[in-house]
Amino acid sequence: MIYIPNFLIPTGSLVKLYRIIAGTAPSGGLKTLQKRIDIFSEPLPMVFLLANQLGQNKYKLSPKLNGVLSHIRFGNAFAMSAFERALGALNAQKIPVLAQKGLVAKIQNPQIIRPMSDADFAVPNKQYRRAIDAAIDAGFTLQFNMLGSADLQYRDMGKIDIHHAMFKGANPRMDELIWKRAIPTKYQNHTIYIPTPEDHMVMIMCEFYGNFLYECADPYRKPERQFGQHPMWVLDARNIILRNPNLNWAQIINTAELSEYGYQIRILAKLLNKIFPRLISKPNLRIMKKICPDTYVLQKTIRDNKIVKLHQLNSKWFKQQLKSGKVPE
Repeated sequence: MIYIPNFLIPTGSLVKLYRIIAGTAPSGGLKTLQKRIDIFSEPLPMVFLLANQLGQNKYKLSPKLNGVLSHIRFGNAFAMSAFERALGALNAQKIPVLAQKGLVAKIQNPQIIRPMSDADFAVPNKQYRRAIDAAIDAGFTLQFNMLGSADLQYRDMGKIDIHHAMFKGANPRMDELIWKRAIPTKYQNHTIYIPTPEDHMVMIMCEFYGNFLYECADPYRKPERQFGQHPMWVLDARNIILRNPNLNWAQIINTAELSEYGYQIRILAKLLNKIFPRLISKPNLRIMKKICPDTYVLQKTIRDNKIVKLHQLNSKWFKQQLKSGKVPE
């Protein structure tokens, strides 16, 4: 029997909000939820979900919550504008572009309001440096060039995140398969590759598991509120499952296992079923268990819990050093 690590468990308020959004809980609970949630201390994505749902149910929104929705709309507009500029520049250089995470959702449904801190997309590994140069020539400024991706800003407006690896620790073989299966699509008179639903699910689940694993030790962020920083993956994953009743879970977990992340899919599948009961069917759960057995998942979970504790110790030490003045701020 596998279990869900503590660093992945959302608060009860967020679970209730998810279920109201999904229509599996009465929307009358929104008023109670609004009183219970301190919107001034909750992470912005969590507050957005509440404001958006209240707005759709025609409750009177406070100026604060109206401001949250406006902030998200403007942020999305800037991110998409920056992305379109970058896409045109990369197309002109014949550099293929593959949409990731929230960008896939926005391209497939431009009307949705979905928080995006930036527009994430991938380019082939060999084209990575050329892609950054093409974006800089188009007016972008390089902010960070990290292990798997680079953040670039267009003036004081939108940001893009160019990946040469699909997510943290991705195996190049896995990336090749995702590229091979991706579907070329026209967007604003340019060409963009859209991952298959199965590959989109792999990217969403593995990326956000990694975010939880490495960010939950942040000394300035309480572990129980960590889920509020990244709530959208749950709804993104649910939408993929509902739109694709024949989703190939064997392919999903086999693809993730190329990077030894199949266990993450199994854990997050269990979590999805706790938030939305029976979202993933028992036959599909059995398929995943056969490919990625409980004993293997348990070994990885024990290791991840140790990683979290180590990060927490390091963060605690760093905070003490900072307070004593031994580390410059």
